[in-house]
Amino acid sequence: MKNFLVQIKNADVYVGGHQALKSLSWTMNEGENWAVVGNNGSGKTTLMKLVFGELIPVYGGQVHWFGKLEHTPLLEVRAKLGYVSAEYQTNYDRPALGWEVVASGFFSSIGLHESVTPAQKESALEAMAHLGIENLSTTSFRQMSYGEARRVLLARAMVHRTKLLILDEPCAGLDIPTRERFLQTLEKLSHTSMIYVTHRIEEIMPCITHVLFLKGGKIVAQGKKDEMLNTKTLSHALGCSLTVEKKSNRYWLLGAGPALHCP
Repeated sequence: MKNFLVQIKNADVYVGGHQALKSLSWTMNEGENWAVVGNNGSGKTTLMKLVFGELIPVYGGQVHWFGKLEHTPLLEVRAKLGYVSAEYQTNYDRPALGWEVVASGFFSSIGLHESVTPAQKESALEAMAHLGIENLSTTSFRQMSYGEARRVLLARAMVHRTKLLILDEPCAGLDIPTRERFLQTLEKLSHTSMIYVTHRIEEIMPCITHVLFLKGGKIVAQGKKDEMLNTKTLSHALGCSLTVEKKSNRYWLLGAGPALHCP
């Protein structure tokens, strides 16, 4: 039996007085990579913040990590999690070189406020080399292109041997060539599971094994990728008539029709 990476049971989550997740239960096991798909406002980011430990469920809902059903200190959980998002990139406003941004991942900080050991610096440089961005190690983060900065933040999320990587709409704001380079970078990752949040089907990479659809804070469908990415399931989950095709081991929308009124 596989160990779970994340197990959520009957989670109700409120944000600003609004119920963003409703009686949500979901398990992600080792060896799986999930795409979380839904329209804006469906609860995707709230779910990721629940997984990351920024939010907690009410009314007895539970979240467990890394095969442990007993309480696990959040610092211990965070040591195995990485998080990349366009929002985080906007908030990273400290002056720093590329390797310093990556090394800040050891301390979960924006900017470096502690001394970096030689071993930590070496690990930061190795993470950048693994992703093919070692040329950015001495470039100011503020002078990088939008896509370069996103890849540096990916290295930051990976630097402490991340076991689970959360990618919350990581291609938001990227043009198509930059998006494809970023996706190719993700395909290089090994020994790390990922949750990839998106509302664009074409971003779901070959390495993704499972898909979860959210609508109105509820799971409307979940399962193996090839069983989920079909015209009927997509149309229901996203609320409009869609036509999808699989090509080169990825899925592409061929057309979209009028909005559907689905329960």
